[in-house]
Amino acid sequence: MLSLAEPADVVFEIDLKAVQANFRTISALVGPHVKVAAVVKSDAYGLGMLEIARALANAGCDLFFVANLHEALLLRSSRIDAAIAVFCDEFARFGQFYRSENLIPLVNNGSEMDAIRATGEPQTYFLNVETGFSRLGLAFDDVRRFYLSGAFGQHPPAVMLSHLACADCAADATNVLQKNRFRAIYDLLKPTLGSLAASAGVWLDKSYHFNMVRVGSALYGLNNAGIQPNPLQPVVRLRAKFLDIRTVARREAVGYGATFRTARNSRIATAAIGYKHGLPWSCANKISVRLGGYTAPVIGRISMEYIAIDVTDIPETVWGIGAFAEILGEDFAVDELAAAAGANPQEVLTRLGAGCTRQHLNASSPSAPSVGKAPDAGDSHSPFALAV
Repeated sequence: MLSLAEPADVVFEIDLKAVQANFRTISALVGPHVKVAAVVKSDAYGLGMLEIARALANAGCDLFFVANLHEALLLRSSRIDAAIAVFCDEFARFGQFYRSENLIPLVNNGSEMDAIRATGEPQTYFLNVETGFSRLGLAFDDVRRFYLSGAFGQHPPAVMLSHLACADCAADATNVLQKNRFRAIYDLLKPTLGSLAASAGVWLDKSYHFNMVRVGSALYGLNNAGIQPNPLQPVVRLRAKFLDIRTVARREAVGYGATFRTARNSRIATAAIGYKHGLPWSCANKISVRLGGYTAPVIGRISMEYIAIDVTDIPETVWGIGAFAEILGEDFAVDELAAAAGANPQEVLTRLGAGCTRQHLNASSPSAPSVGKAPDAGDSHSPFALAV
């Protein structure tokens, strides 16, 4: 087992102050009358759900969205004084946990709405409606059926939400179509809060904000909509240790498949990171690392635990066995790595978070490096933070 005194070969740093700054940036953008909820599903996109949620709660966030009941119970066990909403898990089967742990279910279909009605007692829930994403959400015909039956009068939703399919492309007509559909249902049901926009949607005009936005990617520094200049702070820094440095003769192959051959006598370093850690295999021969103000290309294929770096043109004073190369930082962010790999930035981030040793910086209290573990669920309770 790695001791705290023994540095890891791969270090994935997560700046919690940057996460808080991005929360404040989004809050200022949408204004004081629009609530900003945080999406911390999938272990906060691989960055550590509990650490991220604590930092955001300290910044003033009081509503968190998680993927399922398991994540909700873990987050509730952290005793964060905030509301927790569950995107998708069976209220009909697990209603006792929702009630005992004061968790908020999302109603995604007619059977879940029937389960809410069958409780026979008041139950806070959020209503997800389908407006053109074709994934989850109550279809319009079901909304009309439940409305005419009086279900929403007896059991009104605290929040109505939907999800934009093309928010990262402001000119796409699908955005207007979905907004108009959402507005029609919103005006019919008159919920206390409506939420259509997620991270990319906050950069659309204010008519998409309604009175709540749900933000995940933007909190973690991902600029989905490509806004320039980028108003978001980078959140992660990824470094890997040099394990070996050797001279390779001209025209020799480097790595699997000989996809790279040296054009000269070269100095090649091997660094301790690969696709096991979440570095995309497809970014081979396409990215560079940073070393003391210099850049050096990654050459050859990405292997399971290693990459090769050509340091021939880098002064020997800035590299050597035990030195660290920076893969991600202020000069090269997750969005750029994903673009080089032809991958989705959220996918890259979650894979790196799951595969690397994480270090949380600027935490309110010191925390040990983590690899996705969280404490067992406890019995903490928290009031629903929204005024509904």
